[in-house]
Amino acid sequence: MRISTLYQFDSSLSRIRNAQSEYFLAQKQISTGKRWELGSEDPISASLSLDSRRLQSRLQQYQDNLRSAKDYLGNTENIMSETSALVNSAYTTAVQAASGTNSTEQLNALANQVTEMQNRLITLANSQGSRGQYLFAGHKTDTKPFTQSGATLAFAGDNNQIRVETGQGEMMSVSLGSPEAFFTDIYNELETLKTNIQNGDLVQLSDQSIADMQNRIRVINQTRGDIGTKLQTVEKLEASNTRRLDDFTKEISDLEDVDLSEAFVRYQQSENTYMAALQVASKGMELSLMDFIR
Repeated sequence: MRISTLYQFDSSLSRIRNAQSEYFLAQKQISTGKRWELGSEDPISASLSLDSRRLQSRLQQYQDNLRSAKDYLGNTENIMSETSALVNSAYTTAVQAASGTNSTEQLNALANQVTEMQNRLITLANSQGSRGQYLFAGHKTDTKPFTQSGATLAFAGDNNQIRVETGQGEMMSVSLGSPEAFFTDIYNELETLKTNIQNGDLVQLSDQSIADMQNRIRVINQTRGDIGTKLQTVEKLEASNTRRLDDFTKEISDLEDVDLSEAFVRYQQSENTYMAALQVASKGMELSLMDFIR
């Protein structure tokens, strides 16, 4: 069976095209660092990569939410720590005033200290977060929540909870429960303490004010405990999500990125194959009709 020159030419051209395609593909992979650029080049890997990226994006959003929750809870814990110190000072003041050994001047000085505590409490209640939002205004985060109104504390915020999505179908409240009652109750108890000190009412100081401060310390400690538990939960979720994000990053890289060491080997091999195909075609084209007749 004789092989026609046209068939020989077509076969050589086909080999050259195939070798050239592999050669150019290897070049492109080395220059881009990617196994493929268009999904049509590797539909299965492209589909898997798209799914992984979608899940990674969703997980990253949860991670961003957790960072916001951590920031909110951390700021709130700092305010609770200062509030706890303030109430402990008020308790010490109540015990000192109830001792019965204070002069009128000393009682007035103690009452003035309580007034300073009230002013400090208002400042703490109007604390703002890292983005300038009021921490204890509920959903009215751009509204200053507390102002002094005579001997009482006025509230301009709301008691709606700030919630963040920490996972699929999982929500966490990161704001203080009922901030109006929390700070107003402390302010009112300080006002009562101040009045009892000014009146020199040792019975009320002992039976009411000291008990109020002790109870308030317990409430604050419980609140701080709840915040601490949430912070621990957030940190555990963050750590878990970080591991999962790393897994997705590796998975996407395995699907999309080329191993450069392997790519260089393929490049060298495809270059050799391409050059060989050119040489074979060149030799083949030198054959005459008599070479086929022999």
